[in-house]
Amino acid sequence: MEPIVILGAGLAGLSTAHFLQKPWRLIEKSERVGGLIKTEVIDGCYFDPTGHWLHLRDPEIQELVNTRWLPGQMVRIQRKAGIFTRGVFTRFPYQVNTHGLPPEVVSENLIGYVDAIYGEKGRALREREPRDFEEFILRYMGEGFAKNFMVPYNQKLWTVHPREMSAAWVGRFVPRPSLKEVVDGALGAGSDAVGYNASFLYPREGGIESLARAMLRDLKGGELSLNTEPTSIDWKARKVVLNDGRTLSYSGLVSSVSLPGLVRLLAQGASGVPDEVVAAAKRLRATTVTYVAVAARGPNRQPWHWIYLPEPEFHTYRIGSPSAVYDALAPRDTSTFYVEYSHHGELAPATAEKYAVQDLLRSQMIHCADDVLFAHAREIPHAYVLYDEAYGPAKAEILRFLEHAGIQTAGRYGQWEYSSMEDAILGGRACARTLNG
Repeated sequence: MEPIVILGAGLAGLSTAHFLQKPWRLIEKSERVGGLIKTEVIDGCYFDPTGHWLHLRDPEIQELVNTRWLPGQMVRIQRKAGIFTRGVFTRFPYQVNTHGLPPEVVSENLIGYVDAIYGEKGRALREREPRDFEEFILRYMGEGFAKNFMVPYNQKLWTVHPREMSAAWVGRFVPRPSLKEVVDGALGAGSDAVGYNASFLYPREGGIESLARAMLRDLKGGELSLNTEPTSIDWKARKVVLNDGRTLSYSGLVSSVSLPGLVRLLAQGASGVPDEVVAAAKRLRATTVTYVAVAARGPNRQPWHWIYLPEPEFHTYRIGSPSAVYDALAPRDTSTFYVEYSHHGELAPATAEKYAVQDLLRSQMIHCADDVLFAHAREIPHAYVLYDEAYGPAKAEILRFLEHAGIQTAGRYGQWEYSSMEDAILGGRACARTLNG
């Protein structure tokens, strides 16, 4: 019997191989497994691209991580996230922690919230489902929160105005505050334990990549090929051509490569794909994220694990600090940061590195530019999928064809979605269960 071929050895691919009860071949284009959870070590400083914090909801995955893959190795950390705006820090989430902002901003946020939830101004939005992400913000938070944080921050992150995006993705990722939470937050009695990531797990040693390495050590029943990638897929003949000249026959195919990339591979195969599927893949959009890994002399100036920066004078939308999250990630008396920039097209590394130092200084995360030990820019292609008007119909068109072709997809890129590490593991498990059946 031909093996199951799995494209991509990130968490989704590793999970698929783990749960499969049939022979498999795992194909990975880079020199090691992990996908986006590869940890880079620079002068003793550990950087994940970017913050990768593990949130586990599924009992089986919790059991695997805690007793089989990394037993006794996971540290639970309580989130310390902040917002830097109007020259002051407040706690995250913004919508339930406005205490400390200028009084006129707090007032505008409160009045806007009450108008949206209870007032005449918000009546029209309350009578229907939000048509887009901007309407979701206005419906559940009001004009003040929209103006002062939610719209400018999300426009930086996604690179388009929230009115150009669907609200289908928000789910657990954007908390909808209650009146009590908003009022408590304005009075200084708010909670920073709101949201899906109020606490998280992180490996005691080796950075987040240690999870991928542990999953790899536990694999049985198949073969891994590194530095190998497909050049075409013939879905009718059920064959994958590899860059080393080999051709693999498969009984099942699971892909965690990007959805547009998978369509290109299929189009290059002998069986081709319909024109409408190629056209749909071209309509799928995503941002590129350039992050700058920075180390500075001295301990962290601020306590925040990461901060959000909505204002236009900052090029970055978010700054994280691995050393603030877990001090083992940096040498003694060294603070480390990743400074993130979302964009389309090219952002020159030297430009991003210059911005990073400027943004760290302006946000009061470091004392002076002379403290910076290094700043190295790295790029993450199609980091955030754009849930725009074309997204739903285009993705549905591609998935209909893939179902006809007998190809499954998993993972953040394979499913072309905004999702977590656990979601990738669960997606791999779901593919394996279908193939096992």
